[in-house]
Amino acid sequence: MYNKKIIILNVIFTWSNILYTITNLKGDVLLWSSVGSYKVSNAKKITTTSIFLSIKDLKTFLRINRINYMFLKIKGFSKHKKTVLKYFKQFCSEIVLIHENMSLPHNGCKRIRIRRF
Repeated sequence: MYNKKIIILNVIFTWSNILYTITNLKGDVLLWSSVGSYKVSNAKKITTTSIFLSIKDLKTFLRINRINYMFLKIKGFSKHKKTVLKYFKQFCSEIVLIHENMSLPHNGCKRIRIRRF
């Protein structure tokens, strides 16, 4: 019926890595990758070149499978978040929605004060 392919791209930022997971609308994993697998020798795990290489690999997967539209889910904190978003906007012009989940712990509710006599 529909000739358009839609995927969900989950991007998880951890302290020392960036994880990518491509799923279909049912939730079946089609491809997963990380920036740490593109690490250049004698360098840090997350660099702009390794981010560029990982997103370029995702772009080739999207082009081979003729995927038209993409939902982008982002989770976590990192200083490289803006660069990743910039590369995705350059490579993939068919981004339908960007969902950003930034959950910060707030150390919960205040404990009840113990009464002293």
